[in-house]
Amino acid sequence: MSNASTPRSRAVELTAIVDPRDRILAAAERCIERHGIRKTTMEDVASEVGMSRPGVYRYFADRDDLLIELISRQARVLVDRAQKFIARQTRLPEQAVEGLLYIADQGRRDPLTRHLIEPDGTSLGRRMTDLRTLEILTAELWDPFLDAALANNELPRGLSRSDIILWLHSLGVMLMRGLEHGDADLERYRSILRRFVAPVFAVSQAIVVGD
Repeated sequence: MSNASTPRSRAVELTAIVDPRDRILAAAERCIERHGIRKTTMEDVASEVGMSRPGVYRYFADRDDLLIELISRQARVLVDRAQKFIARQTRLPEQAVEGLLYIADQGRRDPLTRHLIEPDGTSLGRRMTDLRTLEILTAELWDPFLDAALANNELPRGLSRSDIILWLHSLGVMLMRGLEHGDADLERYRSILRRFVAPVFAVSQAIVVGD
């Protein structure tokens, strides 16, 4: 017997979600699974959730507003998983290496987080860039590990936190593109990161720079 949800069962599942914003976001995610992020419209979402278009606009100013909220929520799920994975490593150099690989490999597999990591030239991509959405989420991912390393004297105090976050973000985008295009596999990138990234986070070798 097939486990695919029927339209009626999907409607029942959506109505079981109490918060209207959560219902709309769940409906939008289903529409994206069917149509893709670029082709999903507010009409599609309204039809899926069983609301009128004005009803959807009561909770989200426009399509970009809705998608940014959905993408950010999905990305935070990935951040939570990544932090649990990174925490298995005991030292910051290995945390950086394995965390970067995890985010790049997992992020490219999900159309929502992939759109966040590498936004296009659409109004949605420009708004996410203007809102510094990815920069904020990158900081949320790495700040706990950087804070712990600093408290344990494992990170030079002169390193600019904003520069570290920007650098880690840039490395993550580069890795995702490389994995997507087949430039190298995870093991080769792991070897590269251990040679060129891990030493930066080793106290004895790190260069102290000013803010």
